[in-house]
Amino acid sequence: MIEALKTRIKQLESEIKVVGGDEAVCKDLLEDLERHVEELEARGGKVPASALALVRPDGDSEIEDQFDNMPI
Repeated sequence: MIEALKTRIKQLESEIKVVGGDEAVCKDLLEDLERHVEELEARGGKVPASALALVRPDGDSEIEDQFDNMPI
């Protein structure tokens, strides 16, 4: 299952590059990519950095947000 998810993620990345300017189609593909990335993470698979860059362009801010409300 993990390999199938990785293969689908690579396919979606390629499709997103081809679509480029069509924002509606690109948005749908990005949502699909994000679902597959989350599924791969949940199953313990390693997500390709290129896919993470597409779905979480500012990935560090997600981690930093966890610390915003921590008591000192």
